[in-house]
Amino acid sequence: MRRNQVMKSHGLALRSTGEGPLLLLLHGLGSSSLDWQAQIEHFSHGYRVVALDLRGHGQSRQEGPFDVPTLAADVARWLEEQPGPAWVVGLSLGAMVALELALQLPGKVSGLVLVNGFSEFLLETAKEQERYAMRLKWLRWFGMRPLAWWLGRELFPGPELARVRRTFRLRFVQSNRKKTYKALLGALPGWSVRARLGAIRQPVAIISTSHDYLPLAKRVEQFAALPNATVHTPQGHHAWPAEDPSRFNDLLQRILESH
Repeated sequence: MRRNQVMKSHGLALRSTGEGPLLLLLHGLGSSSLDWQAQIEHFSHGYRVVALDLRGHGQSRQEGPFDVPTLAADVARWLEEQPGPAWVVGLSLGAMVALELALQLPGKVSGLVLVNGFSEFLLETAKEQERYAMRLKWLRWFGMRPLAWWLGRELFPGPELARVRRTFRLRFVQSNRKKTYKALLGALPGWSVRARLGAIRQPVAIISTSHDYLPLAKRVEQFAALPNATVHTPQGHHAWPAEDPSRFNDLLQRILESH
């Protein structure tokens, strides 16, 4: 298969390369498959690596609805046609989609790696409500370019991450439409699979970085019902796979090799 081949299937754009067991990568809100480039290159030597643009992102379909179950159903239609099951790696929104995917199509999911993910999005605390409201304010009052500036500062702080921050901001502005991004953001509150986690029997690796939005104790509480889960707590921020791809790849490699 050609390196990093881009194609369309069921309205989803995807990058695919390598041969072997299927490794499926799902990005976060406002991102795209481009953010997995370091993982595509690293794991394509032993896996068939596929990174998708979720509905409303990148080059995939831009029509709603944009709720998490619908985003997962898109992926499930594609995955159902693949010859074998996949290890699914999801970051943030991608982790939420991965959980829905495991519940919708359990026979096609070998395991999950959830990077700074959630089992529910309920905005229960004042801090959670403030962060969500702040994102909406930047979007409504200033638009996509200033929102990209603010998010870049939040996700990739510090001078050592200046290059990653610039790349993120450029891609965010190029890849997102304001109306679509607002609809995706608005579809998140109230989502939950927490009561159904016991049905996910596959191995699940939960990665919760040291400087993520959600405290470790809260994340452990959210995922306590998983019957076959491990927790990993590396140093890093919310978008850790892009922030420190080498260390993320090493951890992901160890997780995959342990099963």
